[in-house]
Amino acid sequence: MNSTLVILLLSTLALVQARNIRWSEEDNSSQDPSVSHSHPHSVNWPCDVGHFPEAFVLMHKVDKRLERIDNESTKKRIENYAVNQLRQCILDGQMDEHCVRRSIGFTMSFIHHQMSQAYAV
Repeated sequence: MNSTLVILLLSTLALVQARNIRWSEEDNSSQDPSVSHSHPHSVNWPCDVGHFPEAFVLMHKVDKRLERIDNESTKKRIENYAVNQLRQCILDGQMDEHCVRRSIGFTMSFIHHQMSQAYAV
């Protein structure tokens, strides 16, 4: 019984590791900017920031907040702010994940401020 569990655990770990290696190789091959790919981000995001997987968390959070906003000018200000935050996180063609995580807090605070101003008017 115990040996079966160990074999099952080792098999699972091997599968996960193999999948991670394959994804890593695919990520490295997709870094070529001359290759045209469809990006999994929404149309709100320009491709210069939208194709970085590290940026997806911030983009998803902002997209969810934008769904609740009716005012188009407020949406545009928020989108521009978030894009600028993401652009500041690009260094030597790579997206700094720690910078993106810090930007989430700044962006959520900016959205809250924009919403407070919109309701105060």
